[in-house]
Amino acid sequence: MRRYLFILFLFLVQTAYAQKVKVHARFDGDTVRIGLPIRYTVVAQYPSQYQVLFPDSTFSFAPFEFQSKKFVPTKTQNNLSYDSVVYTLVSFEIDSLQTLSLPVFQVQKRDSLVYFTDPDTVFFSALVGPIPDSLAINQLPLKTNTAYNKVSWILNYPVLLIIGAVLLVVAVVVWIIFGKRIRKHYALKRLLKKHTSFLSAFDQSIQKLNQTFHPDVAEGSITLWKKYMEELSSKPYTKYTSKEIRELEKGELTQALQAVDRMIYARQQPESFSAFDQLKEFTVNRFNQKLHEVKHG
Repeated sequence: MRRYLFILFLFLVQTAYAQKVKVHARFDGDTVRIGLPIRYTVVAQYPSQYQVLFPDSTFSFAPFEFQSKKFVPTKTQNNLSYDSVVYTLVSFEIDSLQTLSLPVFQVQKRDSLVYFTDPDTVFFSALVGPIPDSLAINQLPLKTNTAYNKVSWILNYPVLLIIGAVLLVVAVVVWIIFGKRIRKHYALKRLLKKHTSFLSAFDQSIQKLNQTFHPDVAEGSITLWKKYMEELSSKPYTKYTSKEIRELEKGELTQALQAVDRMIYARQQPESFSAFDQLKEFTVNRFNQKLHEVKHG
């Protein structure tokens, strides 16, 4: 009797185990580079009477971005179905380790069961190596000239001191009376000149990009924007990554910077260059704020 009960117990365990949905996933490689696609394959094994769904393009694949997906036809054997889908993803993050785990949904009448794949991790591979901050002294392009040139010079020091003292007094008086106005005038003049110069150069760069798309032109445009924003806000924009700028501006430039990153690193030509128009509008607003501060400061 005990033997039959033990055999029945094994049968029930095997039946329950056969009904379980199994999912697993992995990347096709061990490393990922910024802006370059990488494939991620998800496989599910489940009883043929179940209905199983995979994530679509609306799902968040963070820290990756969705590009495309490809389904493999379902195979059924011994009442078990096998489904798989290959996702093509891209990353614009620079974290050294980037991990992904996706859910697979078993659809039921009232609700759904969710099965997560085991996390799989890839290593970030930088495209540019570290750049040295300085050069050895024997590599500096210096030229020396130790030849002595004799110069005759006669100077009336007492007269020079008197003139210098008078000019210093006059300068101090003028600065005390008109110093604030003078500083404000030249600050506004310099601010307007730099802004006009930036808009002209930025518009020319975008016009060139519209005529002939090339990632180098897009990179030159975003570099031009970063340099001007660095002068305007006194923040090191040229040293910030796109992710750091998004965090600095609290997500205001997220879509624009991600679109520009795709042009530069994924070498994808967009349908329009509205991302640069968003950057230009953002810059004009910051310029107007700076102009108001200088006028009323």
